[in-house]
Amino acid sequence: MKPYKILVFIISTVAILATICYLFPKDGIEVVGRHLFFPTIDEVIGIKQTKSAAEKMAELEVSIKIQVQQDSIHRAKEEARQDSIRFYHNFFETHQARFYLPQNDYSFFNELFTAMENSKNEKATVHILHYGDSQIEEDRISSTFRQRLQEKFGGRGVGLLPIMQPIPSASVSQSASGGLERFILAGMHKAKAQSNRYGVLAQCATLAGSGSINIRSQNYNRTYESVKSWREVRLFVIRNSTPFRAKLTSGNYTKELVIDSAQAEGKELLWSLPEEVKKIQISFSGSAELSAVSLEDRYGVNVDNVPIRGASGTFFTQIDKQSMRFATNNLNIRLIILEFGGNMMPSLTKNSLPQYTEQLARQIKYFQELCPNAKVLLIGPADMSTKVKGSLQTYPIMEETLEAMKQCAYSCGAAFWNMYEVMGGKNSMIDWVEARPSLAAPDYIHFTPKGAEKIGEMLFESLWNYYEYYKMHIK
Repeated sequence: MKPYKILVFIISTVAILATICYLFPKDGIEVVGRHLFFPTIDEVIGIKQTKSAAEKMAELEVSIKIQVQQDSIHRAKEEARQDSIRFYHNFFETHQARFYLPQNDYSFFNELFTAMENSKNEKATVHILHYGDSQIEEDRISSTFRQRLQEKFGGRGVGLLPIMQPIPSASVSQSASGGLERFILAGMHKAKAQSNRYGVLAQCATLAGSGSINIRSQNYNRTYESVKSWREVRLFVIRNSTPFRAKLTSGNYTKELVIDSAQAEGKELLWSLPEEVKKIQISFSGSAELSAVSLEDRYGVNVDNVPIRGASGTFFTQIDKQSMRFATNNLNIRLIILEFGGNMMPSLTKNSLPQYTEQLARQIKYFQELCPNAKVLLIGPADMSTKVKGSLQTYPIMEETLEAMKQCAYSCGAAFWNMYEVMGGKNSMIDWVEARPSLAAPDYIHFTPKGAEKIGEMLFESLWNYYEYYKMHIK
């Protein structure tokens, strides 16, 4: 065949395919019960952005921080202050990492900031509860957020832990033995208790006879320093039907605490250790329902990581209020983070979305009733990829879901943080998976430890801007 005929054939073929691309319906056609798609012209000739996810995140990290000019000779103090105010207002109103606040109230977090600043003088620990699904398992996201806050305001230890935790963590290792049985309200591996007395972690353990737990700090490269030791241990007992004994041992230190009689109102046991420790054993005897153990310092901040695999975040209202209220009354809780939505994405539709956000609203109001001193922050899901027209793309209902969640938060007087926007928006999960080193796993759903660290850092830096603005107006 002559060369010019080959060229004509190629040109004709391209022209026919281009015509089909142009004319073929974007939504596809039904053929013998199957839905067929054909790529559009834009999809065929579209050029992939050259910036990597890591480069975009680096730019975001720069843009989120105020660029302070140190030339005090040429810049009057008031002029510098006005420049700072303009930066913060622009961040609050336009930046992709900003918090969406009810009535656009920039002072929304002020009570949290005041409590964290006063924790040292008041010898009190401020607790931030971070509830979420498997995206925060292994203390991911929470650990970075916690470390950065503890660097600023003090505090040590990982905070609240369930009595029994089968999922490994990057911060602490746990094991349990003896007559302990674990119950959890929601998620993939439900083992429901006869009562709804799950307590603040939405899971509990029952003791029959004797048992023990062992907790020690981890020492991985990604284990933060502030969680490697602690000086106070708190045990939350929901109720006990016989005299209950708990003996804590760490090195040469041993101390037994006793609840002499049966009680049904909840009891906190506190061990104030003479020095920082890295591992403990608590031995129990009696019959009791146990809610949580907390590893803390004398003062400072704790971000309590509460992952519930497979959960949608709509189950908290099922928890007995008394078992929840006992813990919330004894913990200085100032912020409650609800990070959910990812597990709903595959099944959500336009028709079911309003029902989901109504359920979320009930959870927010439940916490507002139980913890009137705490603000509630709702965080929507990260970008997630699914097959659309044969290629990986963001779930079609993602952006509509995030908007509905934001409006849900507004209607309840809660804040909203759009993790999807922080990542880069539509199809950003693909960039995060392809980054080197990878920021997300090949399931196109979960972050890698490196990616989770990035998100935790962005969450802190976003909050820190509001704190700096608070200091300009309060101090």
